[in-house]
Amino acid sequence: MKNRVPRTLYRQLLSWCRRYQDVPFDGVPPLTLTPPQVNSLALRRLKSMRTFLDSNGIGDSASNVKWRHPAHFALYNSNVAVEEDMIVFPAVHNTSELRDVIRSVYWLNNVNTMSNVDGVNIADERECDSSSNATKEQISLAFDAIKSCNQLSSSELDSRRNKRLASIEARRNQMNDKDAPIVEYHVGQVVSQKKKGWRGVIVGWTIEQENANERSRLTSLTTKQYSLSDRNETNSENENIDTSSKQDKTQKFNIKYTILVDVNDAALLKSSKIVSLESQEDLGFVEPCLHRIHNNLINQYFNKFESDHFVPNNVLGYVYPMDRYSSCDISEGRESSTSSASTEAVEGEQLTDPRLPDVKAACMTIIQGVNKISNRLVSSIEHDSTDQNSKCNFLESLLSGISTQAKIDEDQPTLSLYSTILALYHFHVKINSLLWSRKIHLDHKPNIKFSLGQIVRHKLYDYRGVIIAWDPKPHVDVTNWDGLQHVDNPQNQPFYHIRPDENDCIRAFGGPRSFRYVCQDNLELCEPTELEVDELSPQEWRWDKGKGSYVPSDEMKFLYGEKLESDETMIEQNLQKLRDTLSECLLTVRDGVNNEYFTMDDLFCVLRSADTLENATAVQDTIKEIWKESSNIELRNSLDTGIAYLLEGNFEKALSTFTKITEADPSYGEAWNKKATVHYMMGHMQESLEAARRALDIDPRNFQALAGIGLVEMDSSSSVEKAVDAFRQCLALNPWSMVSARLALCLRKRDRSKDNNGE
Repeated sequence: MKNRVPRTLYRQLLSWCRRYQDVPFDGVPPLTLTPPQVNSLALRRLKSMRTFLDSNGIGDSASNVKWRHPAHFALYNSNVAVEEDMIVFPAVHNTSELRDVIRSVYWLNNVNTMSNVDGVNIADERECDSSSNATKEQISLAFDAIKSCNQLSSSELDSRRNKRLASIEARRNQMNDKDAPIVEYHVGQVVSQKKKGWRGVIVGWTIEQENANERSRLTSLTTKQYSLSDRNETNSENENIDTSSKQDKTQKFNIKYTILVDVNDAALLKSSKIVSLESQEDLGFVEPCLHRIHNNLINQYFNKFESDHFVPNNVLGYVYPMDRYSSCDISEGRESSTSSASTEAVEGEQLTDPRLPDVKAACMTIIQGVNKISNRLVSSIEHDSTDQNSKCNFLESLLSGISTQAKIDEDQPTLSLYSTILALYHFHVKINSLLWSRKIHLDHKPNIKFSLGQIVRHKLYDYRGVIIAWDPKPHVDVTNWDGLQHVDNPQNQPFYHIRPDENDCIRAFGGPRSFRYVCQDNLELCEPTELEVDELSPQEWRWDKGKGSYVPSDEMKFLYGEKLESDETMIEQNLQKLRDTLSECLLTVRDGVNNEYFTMDDLFCVLRSADTLENATAVQDTIKEIWKESSNIELRNSLDTGIAYLLEGNFEKALSTFTKITEADPSYGEAWNKKATVHYMMGHMQESLEAARRALDIDPRNFQALAGIGLVEMDSSSSVEKAVDAFRQCLALNPWSMVSARLALCLRKRDRSKDNNGE
């Protein structure tokens, strides 16, 4: 009898789990449960049981046994951390896991569990004075758990279930009743706003009913009320009323859609909206090449892009199970004939390239090719790296990122494809960035007074800080900064990245500051003292009391040309060997000399089939890096220098740099492409077109050059047709390109022009 109350509460918890077992937990806001007060005796017993299971090789293989231990989750789940005085459960993803946690905690707090642990009787333990106290703890814990569960269901789970019931009934009604409102569009479908012109993807819909006296949103309890009176009653009592009279009494409906707006469309149309609520009559269909939407919230609602729509995730599919693109688990099936317009042919089908190989074969070829490149990179410096003086932690870490061999799943090769491509991309960028940045910093080293890690003081504002980086010249316009009025020509002075002392900033500015950008003339060395700086990573910046400064990592020292304990010359030579070897491999890929690794056809194949923006970005960035390669390392360095000028806004120097490159090597396509960009930024439209066309002559699949041509034609042509054609070609090669927003704007402009001309 004494355990009746906790047992009843325990059953209520399990009943709650059964009640919500079909509702997904994904995306539920964090909910804190009071930490379970599990008795230490029970934890000791659990720990000894887990040790016994591990030592005898009994683990998750026991998960399918016919009889499950009440604490099966705590016993066999490796993600459950058990110590002598604490147990930590992992994040709960569904009611099944929550039920397992409840059962485990109940078993651990059961009096029988706490008895006879290692031969010690519970009555002899101070940790649990009596079974009565244990029962009280169980009851208290159970009440806390019930409170938290009810909070979860009332705040989120009930809402999801109600929306599901409403959406199911609305879809059934429109299939079975001709007077029911028709929901034309589906979650995951891409639509356009007819009046404003932006595109977006649907993440939800509701039906609102309107009449002269009231306006109320339909829920799962009101969905059936689509007329002012019951249909049978209306037919029997109003047989003599004409059709128009009946129509007057018919309820009006307003179907609203929640839409994630394409951020590029919003920017072009000067709108700040990223989510919008729109009426059905204001929406229209979008042509195929414009179906991919850019919005930071996409991943919260959809798993991937497929064919012409986004695939709803677990939660969205649960709430709208009968929508066309959800995983349907309703016996009646999805409504399939709500809109004949959805099947109408639209212009602008994506261009196809018969040279592109099968996607699966391309994925496997790329993974195998990257593995071959990785092996070659490692072997290129293997005979030198045996010398201990040439070894460096950051160099070994850099190699480890590319040398991990990717395993190929022949059924689903895309699972490892994008991580493999990213590894290649990051390695390529890192190698070139290290060598190029080191060269720039060494060239300007004579003008630099202070070193990384030194403690300095600001002469004007009297705060101290540690130097974490420096620029030969400021990377922003500083001419109007208050603290530089006494400095002559600050734009040509070195600037330092400073992490300031928190207490000094509070005194100087009235509050903490995490970062300062300071001119060299405003700094002076001060007493070497460890500062109060939370932003510094101990792994990257170690305080050395003997030196009176912070010691940067080997990578930072190498990057800024500072003295290393390792052999700097050997490290630089190894990096150059890695860069030269990788460059040779990528040039082979770009020029199609042989098929030793993979081809550009393979990359474009996976780019066109990428199912998320993140995956597409990984592939397109890799393609861009390959286009940057040159067999002439001096020209490659000059390209980086020109890009730096371009980013700084120094168009004259950038144009001069790219012009010299194209004169030295007229076949360097990326130099022509960058030259076209500079001309466009300077307003030289004809020159920009000519340079972009030269880039296309070298590689007809240069989607950057096509995008540039489209921009020039869009800005300067009296007709938008040339811009539309260029943007379409770009999207045919790179469907996730941001020029989709430009194309949508051009098409809207063209349609308006046709309407004005009466076509």
